[in-house]
Amino acid sequence: METNNKDEILLLVKNLRVSFKEGRKKIINIVRGIDLKIKKGQIVGLVGESGSGKTVTSKSLLGINEFANVQSDVMEISGIDISNYKKDKQWQQIRGKKIGYIPQDPLTALNPTRTIGKQLLDVLHKDPRFKTKEEKINYLIELLESFGIRDAKEKFNAYPHTFSGGMKQRVVIAMVVAMQPELIIADEPTTALDPTVQASVLALFNDIRNKYGISLIFISHNISVIAKFCDYIYVLYAGKVVEKGTRADIFTDPKHPYTWALISAIPEEKNQKLFNIKGTPPDMANLPAGDPFAPRNEYALEIDFEKEPPLIDVSETHAAATWLLHPDAPKVELTEQLKSRLELFRKVFEKDE
Repeated sequence: METNNKDEILLLVKNLRVSFKEGRKKIINIVRGIDLKIKKGQIVGLVGESGSGKTVTSKSLLGINEFANVQSDVMEISGIDISNYKKDKQWQQIRGKKIGYIPQDPLTALNPTRTIGKQLLDVLHKDPRFKTKEEKINYLIELLESFGIRDAKEKFNAYPHTFSGGMKQRVVIAMVVAMQPELIIADEPTTALDPTVQASVLALFNDIRNKYGISLIFISHNISVIAKFCDYIYVLYAGKVVEKGTRADIFTDPKHPYTWALISAIPEEKNQKLFNIKGTPPDMANLPAGDPFAPRNEYALEIDFEKEPPLIDVSETHAAATWLLHPDAPKVELTEQLKSRLELFRKVFEKDE
């Protein structure tokens, strides 16, 4: 799962803040200081419940957060500083070419009144790599075939309604890959698909990384999907990173109670009663004092209700924002349910090695 350029930084973001106005005076801070670092050829997962800031963070990398005030200390893609980009002309050099985006509902991204081929050709409009339309068509048909679409020549002139959900998904992915961006952001791309199709699409993303060397940001609220193929993971809550680490760090030795809860909610058996995280995500317009997760955290300390914890290093690759990592904090015994899941992940990762 590694590449030859594994140590080369592709995307670097420091202290990303995103806010929106509500009414004339009120400002809601949705993203409250997020750092990201993505290496070339790496698949990075952003996971968290709805409202944690995943999509707002990703859209900030493309300048498509409408009416948002986006600020950051550093935002670079391939060494290009995009932190102060404001105009569409500036972003047009990034969108599609440097960073591709697969939206939350790609199945509705296709125009039902136009053939698949015409929509794919639109993507390559004025692309200097091709001299003729025929070259473009041949390139696109080959791409569709490599993405598992049979009879791609015939399907090229078909309309979207003749495609299954999984095939529509592959067409949308092909549209993004056709531009050969360095980074693709996939925002909940498997949510509308059944488990079998979901698995094949995940395998396709892995093939794209291996074949084209494209890095991926994979966004999901489903932590079991993230566990399957992400190299590095950021766990988000209330607009902040509460834990980050390699796949092994997060799924064999998690440190944050929120990560514990997400992993505990993964079902092991069909008829098993699911673990529920008590309470609801915080109202971002009225965040409580201290750690926003504290009211839902059964392991919360007194300080959690007074002061928000910083990210505390566990190792070179692993950090978590919890006061439980403080030397003076009491030791916590993990539940048997959580221990069982972590042991299951250990066994799976050992087989993969």
